[in-house]
Amino acid sequence: MNENKNEVSKNKNKTLPLTLAALGVVYGDLGTSPLYALQQTIPHISLNPNNILGILSLVFWSLILVISTVYVTVFLRADNEGEGGILSLVSLLKRQRKFPRSLFLIGVLGAGLLLADGMLTPAISVISAIEGLKIISPNLSHYIVPVSLLILFLLYFSQHLGTTKIGFVFGPILLCWFIIIGILGGVAIVKNPTVLHAINPYYAFHFLYHGGWPAYVLLSGVFLVITGSEAMYTDLGQFGKLPIRIGWFSIVLPSLLLNYFGQGANLLLDPSAILNLFYSLAPDWFLYPLLIISTLATIIASQAVITASFSLAKQAILLNIFPRLSIVHTSKDEKGQVYVPQINFILATGTLLLVAIFKNSDSLAAAFGMSVNLVMIIVATLVMFVARRCWKWSAVKVLLVFSIIFIIDLAFLVANLHKIFEGAWIPLAVAILCGIIMLTWDKGVRLIHSCLSMNKKILPEVIKGLDKSHLHPIDELTIIFMTDPEDEAGDGFIQYLKLNHILPKEILIVKIIIDDLPYVNERNQYGIDNVNQGVCYLKLHYGFMQSINVPAALKAALKFNIFPFSLDIKNSLYLVEEIGITMTKRKNMFYWQKKLFLFLLRNSSENIDFYQLPYQRTITIGSYCDI
Repeated sequence: MNENKNEVSKNKNKTLPLTLAALGVVYGDLGTSPLYALQQTIPHISLNPNNILGILSLVFWSLILVISTVYVTVFLRADNEGEGGILSLVSLLKRQRKFPRSLFLIGVLGAGLLLADGMLTPAISVISAIEGLKIISPNLSHYIVPVSLLILFLLYFSQHLGTTKIGFVFGPILLCWFIIIGILGGVAIVKNPTVLHAINPYYAFHFLYHGGWPAYVLLSGVFLVITGSEAMYTDLGQFGKLPIRIGWFSIVLPSLLLNYFGQGANLLLDPSAILNLFYSLAPDWFLYPLLIISTLATIIASQAVITASFSLAKQAILLNIFPRLSIVHTSKDEKGQVYVPQINFILATGTLLLVAIFKNSDSLAAAFGMSVNLVMIIVATLVMFVARRCWKWSAVKVLLVFSIIFIIDLAFLVANLHKIFEGAWIPLAVAILCGIIMLTWDKGVRLIHSCLSMNKKILPEVIKGLDKSHLHPIDELTIIFMTDPEDEAGDGFIQYLKLNHILPKEILIVKIIIDDLPYVNERNQYGIDNVNQGVCYLKLHYGFMQSINVPAALKAALKFNIFPFSLDIKNSLYLVEEIGITMTKRKNMFYWQKKLFLFLLRNSSENIDFYQLPYQRTITIGSYCDI
C-alpha cells in the first residue's frame, strides 16, 4: 500500500515539471499565433462591432471545438505504447490484421507535410516577431528581413550543439510569454468588455451568414489560431497526456483567449491598431521588451518544430521508409535528442528562401495553414481507423464522432484552397517530393528483400554444409556478421570465408528487426537461436523511437547469459553487408524511380555508421541485387 502511495506521489511530483517543459515544446507554435493570426483576417473586413465580434467568436469556438474537444478528448487517446504522431499511428495500425496500403500512403503524405511545415513555421514566426520593429519606428522597417534571416541562420547553424544546455529554460520563457500576452489582452478587455459577447456562437453564424462567400474565405485566417495543435499529439510520448492537458486548460487556452479578445477590444477603441494588432496592445515603454520576449518565444517555437522534424526523420529511417541518413545524438543523457545534418540543411535552405522571397508575415501566411490543415485531416483519418479497429468502437459511434470532426476540418480546407495560388503550393510541392522519395525508397527496399529471399537456403544450414577442408580454422577469431533481415542465405558472408580460406572459432549472426512499437523492453530485445557448436543466430529487436547501437546492445546482452559461447566483444571482428543494385528492364518499377532509388541508396548512410560499429574492427562486404 505504501509503495503505491509513493508511486502516485512520484507521478504527481513529475507532473508540474513536465507541464512547464511542455509549454516550451508543445505550445510554442500555438502560443506565438497571436503575433499574426488575427492580422491575416481582420484587415479584410469592415471594422464594425458585429464583424469583429464574429471573427472573435470563430476564434473562440475553433479553439474550443478543435483543440479542447477533438485533440484533448479524442486524439490524445490514440497512442502507440504512449507515443503519438502520424508514423506512430501508422505503426499501430500495421499491427492489426489486413492493414490497408492506402493508410500507409496517406501516412507518408502526412509525414511529408510535417517536414514542409518545419520550413514554414520558423519563417512566419520569427518574421512576425521582428515586424515589431516597424511599430517601434517606421525607419527600422528595412531591417526586418535581414534581422529575421540572421536569427534563422544562427538557429539552424547551432542545431549540431543540441538543446540540452538551454532546453531547461524553454518552459519558463514560454510561461512568461503566456503571462505577458494574457495580461496585455486582459487590460484591453477591461477597457472594453463588450468583446466578451463573442463567446456567444450567434456572432459567428451571423458573420458567416451575412458575409457570404467572402466571409467564409476568411476562415483560412481564423485557421491560423489553431496551427500548432498537431504538436499536442506529436509530442505526446515526450510529456504524457496529463501535463499536456493541464498546460492547455490552465495556461495556454486562457492566455490565448485573453490576447485574441484583447486585440479585438483594442481595435474597437482605436481603429489605428489595425497596423499591427498584437504590438498595439503594448504601451510605448514596453515595446522593446515585448519585441525581445516575442523573438525569444518564436525562436523556441521554431526550435520545437525543427527538433520534431529530426525526430520524424529518425522514425521514418528506422521504419525503412526513408533513406538512411546520418543521425547524430546531441546528448549522452537524453537519447531522444538527435540531429540529422541533411534534414537540417534542407530545412534551413527552405526557411531562408521563404523569408527572402515573401519578405513579410502577410505573404507567408498565404502559404501557411494549408499543409497543417491536411495534416489534421490525415490524423483524423488514422485515428478513425484506430477507434474502429483498436478501441472497437461501433460503426455508429465512429460515424457520429468523426463526421463532426471531418465537417470542421473540411470546412477549413475549402476556405484554405485559394491559398494554393498564393504560395501554399510550395509546402504541398515539398510534401509531394518527400512522399515520392519515401514511396520510392519503400518500393526499392521491398524489391531488394524480394531478391534476397529468392535463395531458399538458410545461412546456418549453409555453414553446416560448408566444405571446411579448404578453410583454416582460427581459434582466436570471433566474427559478428550483420545481415539483412531478409537475407537468409548470407552469400556475401560465405564468399568472404571462402576467399580468405578462414573458419572462425565462433560465428554470431545478427539481424536487426524494427518492430511496430516505439520502444522494446531490454528483456524482449534479444532472440537467440543456437544453430550448432560455435554458431548462433541473434535477432536484435528495436522500436522506431530507439537508437541502434549494436556493440552496446551486445554488451548489454552479456548480463542475460544468452550466448552459447564466451563472446569477447572488444576483440571480435564485425562483418557488415552493403547491398548494391543493378538495374534491369523488369517492369516492377518506373525507370525514373529506379534511377532515384539508385541515387538515394548511393547517398544514404553506410551500415557501419547506422549500426555504430567500430571502424578499426569492421569489414564491409558487398552483394548485389537485380531490380
